[in-house]
Amino acid sequence: MSEAVTERERTLTLAIEHHMAGRLDEAERLYLALHQRDSQDEEVLYLMGVLCRDLGIYETACKFLEAALEASPNFSEAARQLVAACAGLADQRIEEGRLEEADRALQRGLFLAPDDAMILRTLGRLALVQGDAAQAQHFLERARQHDDNDVDTLNWLGLTFLQQLRYVEAQDTLERVIAMAPDLNQARNNLGLALHHQGRLSEALAVFEAALAQEPDYASARTNLANTLRIVGRRDEALRHLQLVVAAQPQSVEALNNLATVLQDLGRPQEAKRHLEAALVLPHADGMAPQLRWNLALSQLLLGEVDDGWTNFEYRWEGCANLRGAYDKPPERAWRGEPLAGKRLLVWAEQGYGDTLQFIRFAEAAARLGAAVIAEVQAELAELLRSVPGLSQVVARGDVLPDYDVHCPLMSLPYRLGHGPEALPPTPYLFANPVKVARWRARLADYAGFKVGLVWAGNSRKQSAELAAIDARRSVRLQQLAPLLTGGHCCFFSLQKGAQSAELATAQLAAPLHDFSAEWADFSDTAAFVANLDLVISVDTAVAHLAGALGRPVWLLNRHDTCWRWLLDRNDSPWYPTLRQFRQTAAGEWEAAIAALADELARLARQLA
Repeated sequence: MSEAVTERERTLTLAIEHHMAGRLDEAERLYLALHQRDSQDEEVLYLMGVLCRDLGIYETACKFLEAALEASPNFSEAARQLVAACAGLADQRIEEGRLEEADRALQRGLFLAPDDAMILRTLGRLALVQGDAAQAQHFLERARQHDDNDVDTLNWLGLTFLQQLRYVEAQDTLERVIAMAPDLNQARNNLGLALHHQGRLSEALAVFEAALAQEPDYASARTNLANTLRIVGRRDEALRHLQLVVAAQPQSVEALNNLATVLQDLGRPQEAKRHLEAALVLPHADGMAPQLRWNLALSQLLLGEVDDGWTNFEYRWEGCANLRGAYDKPPERAWRGEPLAGKRLLVWAEQGYGDTLQFIRFAEAAARLGAAVIAEVQAELAELLRSVPGLSQVVARGDVLPDYDVHCPLMSLPYRLGHGPEALPPTPYLFANPVKVARWRARLADYAGFKVGLVWAGNSRKQSAELAAIDARRSVRLQQLAPLLTGGHCCFFSLQKGAQSAELATAQLAAPLHDFSAEWADFSDTAAFVANLDLVISVDTAVAHLAGALGRPVWLLNRHDTCWRWLLDRNDSPWYPTLRQFRQTAAGEWEAAIAALADELARLARQLA
C-alpha cells in the first residue's frame, strides 16, 4: 500500500512540475492517469479543473472542480478556482452570444462568492451586452471596490458611461484606462466616441487615428473615424475609409449602412439605396433593420420615390438615433388608416418648427375623412396654426389634451393618407392674423422699396454632434450676405432669431438691415410681419416653411448635402409653389449661390422699381 501511495505522490509531483512549467500536455497525460486510478481523488479533480481552466476549457474545468467540491465540500481552493472558471465560462459564452448559459455560470459563481471581483465584473459585462448599462455599472462599481486600478473593470465601466450618454465620465474613465494600458485599443476607440458625442470632433479624429496607427485592421475604429470625418464635412475621406471597411467585411450590415450614409451626403442617393437594399437581405440584418429602413427612406424621398419612402419613414422612431424613444403617445391608440368618420383624431408635432409647419397642411385631408382633428403643437406655433383649415382645436404642447379616439404623428400623415408631392394640399394653408398684418403694414409704410426679409442661420441643436454639424452647414454668416445689400431699390429686414442675431451688431453691410424681431412673441407675430414683405430669403429654417405655407415668395439658400424634402437637382419645390432654390455647387461653398441670388434680386428689384 505504501508503494502505491509513493507512486501516486511521485506521479502527482511530476504532473504539477509539468503544469507549472507550462508543459500542459504532459501534465494532462499524468493527471488523466491518476484520475483513471481513482476518479474520486479530490486533489486530482481539483488539478484537472485548474488545468482545463488554464487551457480555456472552462465548461470541463467547472465539472472537475464541482466534482472536487462534491468529494470534499470544505475544499476552499477548489471553490475559489470554480468561481474563476465560472467567470471564464461566462466570458466565453458572452463572446459566443449564449447569454443564458453565461448567466447560469455567473449565478453559480455568485452563489459561491457573492462579492468576487471577477464574477461582478463579468456580470457587468453581461448586463452591457443585454443593453442594461445602469445594471452593468452597478456590478462594475462593486467590482471596482476590490481594485480601483483593475484595467478590465475600468474599461467596461467606461463603456457603461458611454452607453448611458454620460460622456464626460466615460472620457475620464477611459483616459485613465489608456494611461495604465496603452495597448488596450478598445478603450482608445471608446474614448474617441466619448469625445465625438461631446462635439469635440477634432480630438475624436486624433484618437481614432491613433487607434488605427496601432491596429490598421481595427474596423470599428476606421468606421468611427469615417463617421466623424463625414460630420466635419470631409466626406471624400470618409468614403475612402468606409470603402476599405466594406471591402474587408462585404457581409457587414453596419459597414454597408455607414457607407450608404456618406453616399447620401455626397448626393449619390441611388448608390446609397443600392447598398441599403443589399444590407437588408443579409443574414443578421434584423437588428439593424429600423436604421437601414430609415436611411433607405431618406434616399427614396430624396429621389422622389414617395410611396416606398413614406413607408420606410415610419421606421424613424427606432432607426433615427435622435428620435429613439421620442414617440410619446400610447401605441395602442395610434391611427393605422382605419375609417375616421365620427372620430376625434389627435395629430401631434414630433420634431422641429419647420416640420410642423410643413406637415400641418395634411390636417384638412384628414378632416375630409370625417374626423374632428385636434393638433398638439409647439407653444410658439399654437396661435398661428389655429388658422389652418380642417383643425377643430389646437393645443399647445404641455397643456392638458382633450379626449381623442386615435392619434397620429404629423409626419406620418402623408403615409396614412397616401399623399405624394403630386397630390399635396395647395398653398397657402396658413393665414396671418389680419389685425396684426394691418398693424405691421402701417408700421412699414415709411420703408420704401422692395421689402426683403433675411434669415442666415438655423438654431444649433447642440444635443447631437451630427445635428449641430448639419446646422452649421445649412447656415451662413450674416457678413456673407453682404452682396445682397449692395444693389438699390430694396429695403432689408432681419427675420433672424436666436444667438445668431447678434451678428447684426458687427456685420459690415452696404445698406441698413432693420430689426423688429424683439417685438415678435411667437410665430403668429412673425407671420404677420412676413405677410408685409415682398420676398423672404432664408437658409433651410422654419421661416422658409413659414413663408412658403403663407404663399409668400421665398428664396432658399440650400446646402449641397440637401435635406430629403428639397429633392435633387431642382430649383423649385413641390411643397411650396412660391419657393425657389439657390443651391451650393460644392459642399461648404456659398459664394456662387449667394452671387447668383444677388444678381437675381438686383434684376427683380430693378423691374419692380
